[in-house]
Amino acid sequence: MEHMQKLTLTKATEEDCRFLYELRNEEDVRKNSFQTETFSYESHVVWYKEKLGDKQTQIYVLKQNGVNIGQVRVDLHGLNGEISYAICPKARGYGYAKWMLGCLEERLREQAFCRKLTAEVKRENIASQKIFEGLSYTSTSMDYGYIYEKEIPLFSIIMCTYNSAQTVDKAISSVKKQKFDGWEMLILDNGSSDATVEKLEQYQRLDGRIKCTYRKDNIGWCKGISECLKISVGSYMMFLGADDFMTTEHTLSEVAEEVVKHQPQVIFTGCYYAKYEQGEFRVVNQTLPEYRVYEENRDKLTCMAELMKNVYYNSVMHYVEIDFLKENGIDFYYPFYGDCQGMTEAIVRAEKIVVMSQPEYVLTLNTSQSSKRCGYSHDEKRQWDSVKEILPEKPDAEDTGIAYIARRVLDNLTEMCQSIALGEPLCDSYMNAMEKSLPERFVRVEEMISTQEMGEMMNYAGREEYAECLIGAAGVNYWTCKKNKILLNEICRKSKWLAEFVEAAMKVDETTGMVVWKKQFDRDAGERLLQVCQNPWNRFKTGIELLLRDDVRYEDTGIREKLCEVKKSGVTYAMHSFTQSV
Repeated sequence: MEHMQKLTLTKATEEDCRFLYELRNEEDVRKNSFQTETFSYESHVVWYKEKLGDKQTQIYVLKQNGVNIGQVRVDLHGLNGEISYAICPKARGYGYAKWMLGCLEERLREQAFCRKLTAEVKRENIASQKIFEGLSYTSTSMDYGYIYEKEIPLFSIIMCTYNSAQTVDKAISSVKKQKFDGWEMLILDNGSSDATVEKLEQYQRLDGRIKCTYRKDNIGWCKGISECLKISVGSYMMFLGADDFMTTEHTLSEVAEEVVKHQPQVIFTGCYYAKYEQGEFRVVNQTLPEYRVYEENRDKLTCMAELMKNVYYNSVMHYVEIDFLKENGIDFYYPFYGDCQGMTEAIVRAEKIVVMSQPEYVLTLNTSQSSKRCGYSHDEKRQWDSVKEILPEKPDAEDTGIAYIARRVLDNLTEMCQSIALGEPLCDSYMNAMEKSLPERFVRVEEMISTQEMGEMMNYAGREEYAECLIGAAGVNYWTCKKNKILLNEICRKSKWLAEFVEAAMKVDETTGMVVWKKQFDRDAGERLLQVCQNPWNRFKTGIELLLRDDVRYEDTGIREKLCEVKKSGVTYAMHSFTQSV
């Protein structure tokens, strides 16, 4: 509402002393207080000065258009912050108290001031009861009224498990031993058939900060992450693999220090890489970036290139502000590389990013214990459009930063396309192969490499290398169906251009049985290739480079010249389209 937009919550100062005294002695405030007696202004001044200097107390004043209308105080007792608040009579009934308390929660999270908020409310104070219930506080009935409580974790640690009984103890224990207590742990099990569920149930019983969801079906890692995010209440989220763990008991404390100091939207950390063998973890490598704080006015293109070189494109090692994700519509609900797509958007839109040099995470390389099934959905347009937001008005095709970013994005997309085409697992031997039919996989690859976004990226990254990977994998898929005429006909029927391209440009070597590129084209094959490359569906002429190599001969040299013209016009069109779009 409009009147809410005029509200501010600021730290109390000495100038607010008189206001707080008068508000404390207001009739209804005293009636709802557990200390109903009045006291002198002189004694209030002494008390107030002590509280302002007390590190265990925080006092805030609520203002509307710069005029004081309320106050809230938090007194720290151990890890618990006890709340007391009051609103001026003229400001009651507008929802200001609820707004003030919600704003307070965010401040305390950011400062890592306390782990739990409590408030005592008299039984006859119905208004305050409704406010705390509306803010999702839990209540305990007492003789005099109610005690309201709410956890305010700084970190929401998210984990997906699948048959993780061998390693999940190490992962969860690394969280439980943290000296910093401001965390919740949200775990989604993807239908484990080993002892994982039993272990999770035990952890959940013993520690209320651990909340588990159990599924009979397997929804995969990325979708599981998104489901956990929906119920998170922390300020920052992090991924924790069921086979990974935090390095020391000070990991969250050190990250929290950066949160308090800089208030960034994204934090990256260093990382150790390990292998799990015979029940033991063995460190084999490490990523230790330099400490950096990227401010709002930074060169975002340079920032992204640096992050990709040092820490980015890993599903771990990052903490992201949850409200920031929600405000920008960033999700990790994409199979395979959804986390990378989400982090691309996060980096582009973040006003401040901190890169820590400490190795705060151990990533296990040779296990995968979050999912049993792969999908192959990916929105390459959305990811590349995010990159284009930070490019200069007229991008330089020779810019090494742009080229590097394009290659890193393409590396993931190319690996995905290869896995789809060949029916191979994307990550490791623990994950099943694609369950789609050969024709479905072939057409999906064609759809991915026919997009404008793929063409733009390839123009920056170097087309020939990626074209060979993409089309080569599709070619193996195609010729695998050579003896199965029904599958081959289905591919040709559904394909818009790639099947015809592959058939004209590739063959199965009769000696080795390997799929190879043709080195000699007769007139008919050359004309077919020319028609394919001129097809508007193949708008970026993916693969022409491979047909114009020095070791390729054409019976009709005119066809080769025409292909050169098509390639040139295609690249020109791609670059023009790209510069126009940005």
